[in-house]
Amino acid sequence: MELVLPYLESEGFKQGLLHDYRFRHQDFLNSTFMEMPDDLGTGKLILFSKKNFHFFRGKWNFGEETIFHSPHKVGENDLMDFRISTEGKISSNLISGEKEFEHDTTDIDGMRIFIPKNLFPKDNGLLMEKLNNAERNYLSQEKLKTIFDTPFEDFSGSIILESRILEFLSYWIHYLLSDEKTFESKKAFEEKIKLAKDFVDTNAFRELAIKEISRYCGLNNCDLKKGFKDYTQLPIRQYIIKTRMEAARQMLLETEKSVGEIGDSIGYCNRGHFSQLYQRYFGKLPSEERL
Repeated sequence: MELVLPYLESEGFKQGLLHDYRFRHQDFLNSTFMEMPDDLGTGKLILFSKKNFHFFRGKWNFGEETIFHSPHKVGENDLMDFRISTEGKISSNLISGEKEFEHDTTDIDGMRIFIPKNLFPKDNGLLMEKLNNAERNYLSQEKLKTIFDTPFEDFSGSIILESRILEFLSYWIHYLLSDEKTFESKKAFEEKIKLAKDFVDTNAFRELAIKEISRYCGLNNCDLKKGFKDYTQLPIRQYIIKTRMEAARQMLLETEKSVGEIGDSIGYCNRGHFSQLYQRYFGKLPSEERL
């Protein structure tokens, strides 16, 4: 069987599936949920269409060997194509230097993304190197895993799925536009998170900005926040409060310092705010700890 569809035009792609191949569909906000007719096989996809780019997540199996063709030539409509599998393999016809879209589409579980090609450098050799590096990158693979772990049985999961794809795109486009040659390995990333935790532990009793921690450990804010929470099971701000509260309790039980002195020493000049946080954390006021 041959599947022939416009590939670089989201509305044409959608209408081709609906009218030429009788896919069932349901529109929801800026997404369309489509399901394959039973006589062709089993499967579904969700298509997201933006102003100047589009992407879809799909999983299907045609009942017979099926080859995809498109009347669009690679690079038309000023779009760059990316194909991403659940195994984390990322490829692009444009970057690979191919002229035609022709793929075995019999059994697919993955994602397709089409982005304006003028966003990226024209050096396909550099882009190919970065594609290969991305497949070995811990953070890139983790972000993809959240996408592929998101169910899309119907349109109800589309908002979560869209947000996770956009998060990956933000990370991915930043990398393609950067001068970086490689992504962080898992080991290097974990070392930087440990460095961030040590820095927070040392400086928890003073005002700490996320940007300061980010600069110290060498991670961007988004990756720092996610990695820190995965490592400590708490967001950075909550981890700082926990550290302060545990130190305050120890001082209350082991020293003669006043509640005000203890609050000042751990970074709370407002005694009422300190007492409120302490009560929320331990279920009693700091003044009640010594009773």
